[in-house]
Amino acid sequence: VQPIVALTTGTVAGYEALARFADQRTPVSDLFERAWTMGRGPALEAAALTAALALPGRPAGAYLAVNVSPRAMDASVVRQALDRDLTGVTVEITEAHYAATADLREMAAWLREHGARLAIDDVGTGYAGLERLIVLRPDLIKLDRSLTEQLSTDTVTRVMVESLVRFAASIGSAVCAEGIETAELLEVVAELDIAYGQGYFFATPRPSWAALTEEVTAAAVSVHRQALSGTPKQTLFLDDAVLLERLADRFSEAEELEDVHHAVSATTRLVVADDVAIDLVRPDAVDVHRLSHHTWEAGPPRPLTDLPLVRWVLDSRRAAQVLVTDTNADRAMVEQLWTAGFGGLLLVPVITRGTSLGVLSFYRRQPTPWTLRQIRMARIGASQLAATLDRLLPAEPETGRGRRSRHRRGPDELRAS
Repeated sequence: VQPIVALTTGTVAGYEALARFADQRTPVSDLFERAWTMGRGPALEAAALTAALALPGRPAGAYLAVNVSPRAMDASVVRQALDRDLTGVTVEITEAHYAATADLREMAAWLREHGARLAIDDVGTGYAGLERLIVLRPDLIKLDRSLTEQLSTDTVTRVMVESLVRFAASIGSAVCAEGIETAELLEVVAELDIAYGQGYFFATPRPSWAALTEEVTAAAVSVHRQALSGTPKQTLFLDDAVLLERLADRFSEAEELEDVHHAVSATTRLVVADDVAIDLVRPDAVDVHRLSHHTWEAGPPRPLTDLPLVRWVLDSRRAAQVLVTDTNADRAMVEQLWTAGFGGLLLVPVITRGTSLGVLSFYRRQPTPWTLRQIRMARIGASQLAATLDRLLPAEPETGRGRRSRHRRGPDELRAS
C-alpha cells in the first residue's frame, strides 16, 4: 500500500492498494493486460480486490483505495468481490478502456449503494474526459503522474490542471496529484491548491501501513503555509486568487499616483491585456483626462462629446469592448486602435459613492474578445481603483441639504499629495 497525503495538514488521508507480483521485471499494468488477452482479466482483478479488502490493521480514519476497470464490473466474479459493505473504501475507476455512459452510471450507482466513494484514476491518459467526470461525479480526481511531472515546466498543462481543480471544487470533489517525487514538485502542486498528493516523496509502496516521517510532514505543512502566505517559491504561474489578493494589497497600500499606477498595471494579467490606462472625468464632467501607466504623464484633455463610447460606459455603468475586426464598431476608435498597434479595447467604469470617476481602458494586441470572466476581473480592478481614489481624494461638504460632493483633483494635484 502507498499513502495518499492531505497536503494542507501533511497527514495520511488514505492508502492505495497496489498489486505486486513475484516477476517485477514486467510492469504490473502489462501483466493485467496479458490476463485480459487470455480471458483471465476479471479473475485477476477480482483476486487483487479480494486481497486488498482483506488487508488487516488499517489505521483508524484512513480510507483504502482499490482499483477496478469499468470493463471488469460486468463480471460476476468482480461483483462478488465488491458485494460487501464498502464504507471507508474508495474505488478508483481506471481509464485504460472506454466504457459506455449507461454502464458508467450503473456502476457508479451500484458502488455508492454499497457505501463506496468514487475516484477517477490516471486522469490525463486513456479515455479521460469531461464525459466520464460528468457521469461519475467522482469524490476524487487523480492526476496521472505524466501530468504531474509537467506542472512545473509546461504552461498548457498548468492551465488545464488549474481549471480541473476549480471544476472539482465546484462539484464537491477534490484532486490528487500522483507521482510527487521532489520537494520542488510538491511546491508547484501546493500552489495549485491540489488537496492530496501521492508519490515517492512521501513514501514508497510497502506491505505495511506506512506512516509519514516527521520531515515529510513538516515539508508538506511548510509548503502549504508558503503558498497561503501569497509569497510562493514557484513564481512561474500564479492563479487568480493569489493575483486578486496581491492586487487588493497594492491598492490598499497606495498613497500617491505612482502607487496607483503600479496597482492598476497589475490588473492586466487578470484581464489578459497588454496595456491599461486610466481615464478620469474632470470635475466639470465635460472632459476626460488620460493617464498612461507607462509614462505616468497626463495627456491633453479630450471632450466627452468626442468619446461617445466612453460617455455610454460612464452613463450606463456597464463595460464595453471594441475589436478592430468588428464592422459595426466606431470607425474613428478602430482607426485609433490600428494606429496604436492594438486589436481590442475594453472599457469598464470606475464608480464610487454612486459617482462615475472615469473608466479603466484595457488594450490587447490581438482582436480577441474578452470573456465574461475577464470582464469581471476588469470590473474588480476598477472597483479597487475607485475605492483607492475615494480614499485619496478628499470629500468637501456642500451647503444646502448637507450632501457631500467629490471635488476630483487633477493628475498634478494627485501627484503632489
